[in-house]
Amino acid sequence: MDGSRRSGVGATLAFLTGLAGIFLWVSMLSGPFRLASGLLDARDHLERAERALSNTATKAARYETLAAVAATERARAGLESKSPLLALARKAPVAGRALEEVPHLVAAAEHSAAAAEGTLDIAQNALRGPDKVIAQDPDDPEGGGRIRLDRIEAIARTVADVRDEIRAARDELRAVDLGNLPRRARGAVRDGIAKAEKTNELLADVEDGFAILPEVLGANGKRTYVLGMQNSAELRGTGGALLQFAVFTIDDGRPEFIRKSGTVYDVDLDRRQLTIPLPEDAWYVAGIPDAQRFGNANWSPDWPLSAQLTIDYAQASAALLPEELAEVAPLDDVDGFIAVDPVAMEKLMPGVGPYTAGRREGRQVYVTANRIVDFVLYKAYAKYPIQKYRRARLRDIVDGFYENVFKPKHPTELVQGFGSALREKHMQIWMTDPAEQAFIEQMDWDGAIRAARGADYLYVVEQNVGGNKFDYFAEQTTTMDVAIEGDDAAVSTETRVRSGVFLPQPRWSAGDSARTGLHWPMMNVYVPLEAELTGATYEGEREDTPPGLVTVADTPSEHFERGKKVWSSTFVIPPGEEAAMRLDYRVPGVVRSRDGRRVYRLIVQRQPKVNPEQLRITLTLPEGAGRVNAPGWKRKGGVLTWDKPLKTDLDLEVSWQE
Repeated sequence: MDGSRRSGVGATLAFLTGLAGIFLWVSMLSGPFRLASGLLDARDHLERAERALSNTATKAARYETLAAVAATERARAGLESKSPLLALARKAPVAGRALEEVPHLVAAAEHSAAAAEGTLDIAQNALRGPDKVIAQDPDDPEGGGRIRLDRIEAIARTVADVRDEIRAARDELRAVDLGNLPRRARGAVRDGIAKAEKTNELLADVEDGFAILPEVLGANGKRTYVLGMQNSAELRGTGGALLQFAVFTIDDGRPEFIRKSGTVYDVDLDRRQLTIPLPEDAWYVAGIPDAQRFGNANWSPDWPLSAQLTIDYAQASAALLPEELAEVAPLDDVDGFIAVDPVAMEKLMPGVGPYTAGRREGRQVYVTANRIVDFVLYKAYAKYPIQKYRRARLRDIVDGFYENVFKPKHPTELVQGFGSALREKHMQIWMTDPAEQAFIEQMDWDGAIRAARGADYLYVVEQNVGGNKFDYFAEQTTTMDVAIEGDDAAVSTETRVRSGVFLPQPRWSAGDSARTGLHWPMMNVYVPLEAELTGATYEGEREDTPPGLVTVADTPSEHFERGKKVWSSTFVIPPGEEAAMRLDYRVPGVVRSRDGRRVYRLIVQRQPKVNPEQLRITLTLPEGAGRVNAPGWKRKGGVLTWDKPLKTDLDLEVSWQE
């Protein structure tokens, strides 16, 4: 999805704009009007069709797509006409050579229009109308939803056809002899080929997804999935403390919740801590006794690691529960674990539609996209100060959400919400089947710590160790100063946290700490394993919390996880104040040579938060660097800057010639 991938439907039309500049020169030829105007009109209509589909305006997209098809037919008729003007143009040296390439351009336009037709068919029929994928289950008198596997298979065939058309358009453009075209047209052809290549790769991902989707949806037997609801007002590595969970099955496309939302303390009786085998990278859990249970094991920001560890604790807990309570635990045979948070709910709400949660008098809450995050993470603590009542209201909200997500009022908006939630890691997926997990990784939906081979790397992860919900108010700014020195990068990274909380706060929001009102963030900076620390400075009060993992010293505590080095410190921040950790380090050998250019690549990963952190990067190029290529950066002389909210993982690359 966006960042590294886009949806197959959107990507298909992204290619069409690659044709936009190719035909501009045609109007300069002496050919018939139908040929020139047909190609130019096809370009314009395809561009408008793309914009319309991007805005989910399918009626407008349909008109523009059909108009583009008609325009390509007109261009084909003009090309095949026996016009004396064309015959005359072919005798002119420049125009004659250019006209030799026109059949390839017309064919490319025809294939592009055909791809647009297939894309339009998916957009119009997959999520609405009688052929929509999500439909009412005829066997469910209460109006439950069903995912139609026959439509999934039909859409898969259409995607394959669209991909064939994209590749055919690419091949036609490749067949063009650029030497026969005016210079102004050559770059557009190259751009069209590049866009076709990218779109072909993206559609390959879509095809891979449709290949495994029927199995995931229970085509060959019932599948069981756990949903973990994370509270991002109390941060953990994967996005928030895991306080509620649900279990649902899906069989032949029919979903059913066998356990709606329930508290993790139904499994973690008396917060019972367990001893189970831990992987080497689970250093947080190994060092924090209260993390050694189902509801608090997701400290690693690597969701595959945290998910598997959480399920292991759940199964170990279930084995110890009394028989009358055993049914509350997740099942032993789990096919996947999906983490979501209230921001994911907010992103899906336009598709789900507003609903009323809680049927009993005094418990009804009207749930909308505009209020769900604030209510769940903040207002509920003040409105329902008694814990059992608050949990009941929150359970009603989450149960209502789960019920409606499988029978959405606006399916198109729901799909867009899923894309945004996955892209920003407010939803993360782990599957037990290796092939299915491989696809999840391929799409960057797994929330894993990236390998980042041959690149610089930064991942700032906050863990709330104060037992409060003050991350709802917290603001984080990460500043990274990079200076290129030969093959090395000299880096200074500052992580600054401001506590915007005000007092008083409800008890269950402020936590049980004797130092009420203080925000205790454990800040963890992930860098390449080869990074060498050269200095550290701090602002604000620090504590050796959690004991054994963090100490108060001149240098931060050091850990290792998933091939990364981690430097950690814990701060104690009063309301309205800030704290910061600045680390100076060198990353050796991170600048590479490629095709006669020097290349610096930086991968930045983001932890899902209520308030996205602000990322500010300053990159100082070596003296004499020329022909700099830095997409997305601002440049002033030899200094590049990047200053944006960090909403998705980033893969940034800068290259130059010495």
